Amino acid sequence: MGLLDKLLGRPEKVSVDEYEEIDLSEYEAEITEEAEMLVRVAEVTGLNEVPEIKRQIYEGNIVVADIAFIKHDKLTLDRVLKDLRQLAEDIHGDIVGLGEDYVIITPTGVKIDRSKIRGVR
Repeated sequence: MGLLDKLLGRPEKVSVDEYEEIDLSEYEAEITEEAEMLVRVAEVTGLNEVPEIKRQIYEGNIVVADIAFIKHDKLTLDRVLKDLRQLAEDIHGDIVGLGEDYVIITPTGVKIDRSKIRGVR
C-alpha cells in the first residue's frame, strides 16, 4: 500500500486465507416455545382498524401502525392518533411517531427510547 492509499483511506486488499469459516448452527438457539410479545404491523385506512390495534396492545404486543393512507384526512388522522395516545396513557405504554408514515405503540411496561443509536466515530 502506497502513501497515497494510506492518506486517501483506500482499503487494503484482504486475501481469502485471512477469512475463517464459522458454523452458524453453534450460535442459533432452538426456539421451543411461543414468543411472549410480537411486533405486529397494522395498515390504518380509517377508524375501523383502531379496535384491532387496541386488542393487540392489550394482549401485550407492539404495533407499528402505517398511517400513510389517512395522513391527508386530518379529521380521521387526529381521531386515530387521539385514540392511540389515550390507550398508551391508560395502560402506561408508549407511543411515538416514526417518520411521517408510521406510529409505534407499545404495551404496559415497554417504553420507547427516543435517542438514536450512533456508531463509534
